[in-house]
Amino acid sequence: MKPTQQSRLAGRVLVSFLAVLSFGTLAYAKSEAPTRPEKLFDYQLITLDNGMRVVTVEDFSAPLVEVQVWYEVGSKDEEPNRQGYAHMFEHMMFKGTDRVSSDGHFSFIRKVGGTCNAYTSFDQTVYIQTLPAYELELALWLEAERMAFLKIDQDNVDTERKVVEEELRMGENRPYGTLFKKIYAALFSQHPYRWTPIGNIAHLRATSVGDLRSFWNRYYLPNNATLVIVGAVKHQDAQKMAERYFGWISPGPQPPRVTIEEPQPTSARTIVIDDENAPTGEVMMIWRTVPMGHPDETALDFLSEILGGGKSSRVYSRLVAEQQIAVDAGSWTQNLQQAGLFTLSATLPTTSEEYETALAALAEQLEAIQENGISEEELEKARNQLLRNTVTATLTVRSKARLIGTAAVIIGDVTRVDRLLDEIRAVTAEDVQQAANAYLRKDRVFRFIVKKNEKGMLGARLDDDSAPITAEPERVSPPPGRPGVQRPEDFPETPPFAKSRTTNFDLPYRESVLPNGLKVMTVSNPKAPFVSVMLGLPNGAWTEDKPGLAAITLEMLTRGTEKYSEAELARLLERYAISLEGSANKDNALVSMSALTEHLERGMELMTETVLKPTFVETEFEKLLAQEITTLKVRQQDPRYLAETWFYRSVFDEHPYSRPIKGTPEHLRQILPSDLKSWWNKFARPDQTALIFAGDITQEKAAMLAGKYLGQWKTVSAETPQVPADVPTPKPTHIVLVDRPGSAQAQLHVGHLGITRHQQPDYFYALMGANYFGGAFNSRLNENIRVKRGLTYGASGWFNALRMAGTFEVSTFTRNESVMETLEVIFDQIKQFRTVFPSETEFSDTQSYLLGSFARNRETPQQVARDLWLIESQQLGRDYFQKFYGTIEHATPEACIHVIQKIIYPDKLTIVVVGDAKVLKKPLETLAPVEIVQP
Repeated sequence: MKPTQQSRLAGRVLVSFLAVLSFGTLAYAKSEAPTRPEKLFDYQLITLDNGMRVVTVEDFSAPLVEVQVWYEVGSKDEEPNRQGYAHMFEHMMFKGTDRVSSDGHFSFIRKVGGTCNAYTSFDQTVYIQTLPAYELELALWLEAERMAFLKIDQDNVDTERKVVEEELRMGENRPYGTLFKKIYAALFSQHPYRWTPIGNIAHLRATSVGDLRSFWNRYYLPNNATLVIVGAVKHQDAQKMAERYFGWISPGPQPPRVTIEEPQPTSARTIVIDDENAPTGEVMMIWRTVPMGHPDETALDFLSEILGGGKSSRVYSRLVAEQQIAVDAGSWTQNLQQAGLFTLSATLPTTSEEYETALAALAEQLEAIQENGISEEELEKARNQLLRNTVTATLTVRSKARLIGTAAVIIGDVTRVDRLLDEIRAVTAEDVQQAANAYLRKDRVFRFIVKKNEKGMLGARLDDDSAPITAEPERVSPPPGRPGVQRPEDFPETPPFAKSRTTNFDLPYRESVLPNGLKVMTVSNPKAPFVSVMLGLPNGAWTEDKPGLAAITLEMLTRGTEKYSEAELARLLERYAISLEGSANKDNALVSMSALTEHLERGMELMTETVLKPTFVETEFEKLLAQEITTLKVRQQDPRYLAETWFYRSVFDEHPYSRPIKGTPEHLRQILPSDLKSWWNKFARPDQTALIFAGDITQEKAAMLAGKYLGQWKTVSAETPQVPADVPTPKPTHIVLVDRPGSAQAQLHVGHLGITRHQQPDYFYALMGANYFGGAFNSRLNENIRVKRGLTYGASGWFNALRMAGTFEVSTFTRNESVMETLEVIFDQIKQFRTVFPSETEFSDTQSYLLGSFARNRETPQQVARDLWLIESQQLGRDYFQKFYGTIEHATPEACIHVIQKIIYPDKLTIVVVGDAKVLKKPLETLAPVEIVQP
């Protein structure tokens, strides 16, 4: 069990994608709560008479509650010819009951300022709500409703099947989109882990309504569910509510469990994958190891950190920093209920095909540990990293609930969370070496070679979506619910909304200024022994004369200083689990550091070294340049990135906002190390900078650290005002078609120039309008494109406010055959956005959502620090949020529509379509002039 897991390039995206897919009274309960002192969480566990387990955790650090229902059913519980049932049913669980409409679950939770979602994994399906603590009963009522009275009919199945198909195409349409399907099929030959949770189009088209209803009746039972409640609610109150809302639901037969055991491999295997959309080559060495909760799980996590965790790890140091045969290298572990995986990986430069060389280098680093063990410094590094991961997993009610649910459901032992810290502290160097020899054997390795494929989607093998719908339609559906189940007489007929509470819209912080002009702000919260520090500069990509310069300058800060080489700095940072990085966006730049409280001062010392004494060494610059170019080449195969990039390029023309923040490969090749030094010396200055501390620290301690480490920072040059090009005026409607041959799905990005946060109160009204237009599951856009027509997995619309200008944007995706229909719906909704007043429900729900979500969006001190930097960097004034929420409280539909009519232009749209030009050009020309461009 682990709070986080390591991953690399393809793995970083794909492991998370395939592992999770998103969308009573105590008198009746048996207490099972252990009484051990010094637990990670002060949880209590009870079991209702119907077998449903309820785990509660009190957390009064924010007025929130997290409600998660974990069903012990995932993709491994499907039949081989019905892959995708669990994921499909995750979607179906939001289709309502006889008392809840098909969009009711989202609408009710959002109305009170909450958020809800779900995900499907190999072993479990989890339903999630975060909302104000006083609305706990609402979430429990909704979960009980769909556990007992879900509406399953032909219309809902047809719509959601199309939505799931679009979700599947969305994943496959990206770089390495089907890679892990192929990998799992190779790793497992008999166990149902051999397929991934996303599903199979042909199988879903053969699935009848009756099949899905049987799946629900078999697995969606109280005795197969665990309810986790974490937040500002007393144990006893939460347990009483759980009994009231779930105790009456009858249990069913215990669901069948997977008993198949995958045989161990008898020899090493090499699998070559040459039919993937792989912009650059990748190699992996994967071993099957231990399931979650196994005694050796933590030792293998240590091994992963030492071999491939960060820039000081063995494989990164050797393959990337020293030999330069890879641009990235690392390792990660993944532990499921019945199996585990350990992966070593390396990403090759775009110009290399030295696959065997990279594999041999990975194996060499592993063998060195197997033969000679690890150092005490490496052991300390791994321990500190895992301790940090555990601490940061306690920062939010959601992450706490996930730890609890994982222990209770996947491991089957909720007390495991009590032992996490002890298990990390107990691991020895001998344990790590022994685990390496026991599980990462030469005769049990799966060697994967993912060959570079320059053909993109034309050379990728995708799922066959030509299969017909063969399932017999259900002409008449039975009433929602299980046969014979009746609600108690006192069960609420309507959602049990609580009375709205008053919210304080102030940001809790303190501020001081050093003599050199550096502002020091502190958001104090001792909830966890963790502190984050942001050094914010008001100069970003808009200031550069070479595209990509600001971003690569910030990234180079940690690549060497006057005191430390890149390798020395990486070793220090990772030994003490200190995160330190620089980043830039269109408007500003950040140097961010975070650490456990005990390592904060060391983190400040290293942060100061990178800010005041970076060296921008040419050899390190060349390494970073190769990494960035490779990353950009991968991103240039991602339709989302292409759509956004070409949208901003078209809308902003010659203005700096038109450029990608990290430039293009061609841009980066024009940058010299001297350019980085010049940009940093010019734009990094204390009199324009804010230093924001958040977490387990007082203002007095923050001011002391700021003065000690950054008090001597001086402004070395006079300020030179930057004058960017003018923001252009909107152009008449036109289409930019980014040609992506072989793409079966098109990415759509539509919009024009918008407004900034300084245009008040218009911007506040615009945000309200954007919320009911495209900011929620039940918004007009999503309702008309996804819910009613099943044309996409999701559609959204928003206003993006930058410092000098803003945009109005709509984004979605759909299969090629539906592009014209989807665009017509978007056009129609944009026109109605200007002309159709928000309904009473749309307006009141938006108003209550924005007001009610204030606390949820500022649960952690780090979130408050984010808001402080927004106010500081855009010079919005300390009363910005008071003005914003004051406007929302007193807004009217007339005020909203008046502003929308001023800032929305249906005849001046930039329409970016990323897809196969041969298929799409002709129909698109019937809408507007089309310009075809290459990625």
